[in-house]
Amino acid sequence: MTENGALLQKTDPFRRLSREDQHRLAEASSEKHFAKGEVIFYEGQPSDAVWLVKSGRVHLLKVLADGKVSTTCVMTRGEVFCCLPSLDRKPYPADAVAAEPTTVMRIPIQAMHGIMRRSFDFTQDVMCLFCERLRIVERAGCRLYEPAELRLAHTLLVLGKKFSGTIPLTRQEFAEIAGTTHETAIRILSRFKQQGLIQSSRGKTTITNSEGLAAFLNHSPKP
Repeated sequence: MTENGALLQKTDPFRRLSREDQHRLAEASSEKHFAKGEVIFYEGQPSDAVWLVKSGRVHLLKVLADGKVSTTCVMTRGEVFCCLPSLDRKPYPADAVAAEPTTVMRIPIQAMHGIMRRSFDFTQDVMCLFCERLRIVERAGCRLYEPAELRLAHTLLVLGKKFSGTIPLTRQEFAEIAGTTHETAIRILSRFKQQGLIQSSRGKTTITNSEGLAAFLNHSPKP
C-alpha cells in the first residue's frame, strides 16, 4: 500500500472503498507542494480535481465586493476540500491558499467519477460529506448578523475542536474567519484572554476554558 493509499484508508469519504478502488485513486493522484501564501486554485477556475490535505493548512477564501477577504473554511491534514465540483463539474467556488507550507493530494475528477459510477455507497458518502460542509456554511451565514464577540467565540470553539485546543492562526486570520476587522478581533481576543477563556502567543491561541466560551455563546443576548 502506497502512502497515498494509506491516507485514503483513513479519510472520509474514501475509507469505505475497497482496497482495489483506493489503489486506483492513489495511482491516479499526484502530490503537490505549496509554499505559504501560494494559491492552489482560484475561484471561477474550471474544476479538474478533488483535493486532500496531506500536511499543512489550506484556507478557502472569498474576496467580497468591498475588497475584504473572508475565510470560509480552514482545512487541515486528512480533510478533503472542494468536493462539490466532483458532483456538478462547475468551477471552484473559492480561492484555495496554503496558509503554511502545505502538501496536498490531487485526485482527478475523472477518477472520482469512475468510482462514483460503480459504487452507490461511495457516492452517498460523498453526498453526506458535501451536506455536512453545506450545513457548516449555512450555520456561519446565520451568524453574520450576530455581534462580533459571538462570531469570534463560535470560531474559537469550532477551531479549538479541529486543532485539539491550540489554534495556529493569527489575529488577522481570526478576523477573516469571523467576518470582522483586525482591530476588533484584537480587542475581543484580548478581553477573552483577560477573562481566562484563552491564552495567546504569537500566531497561536489556546482555549483554556471551553465551557466558559460555550456559556458566553449560549447565554449572550441575540440581536
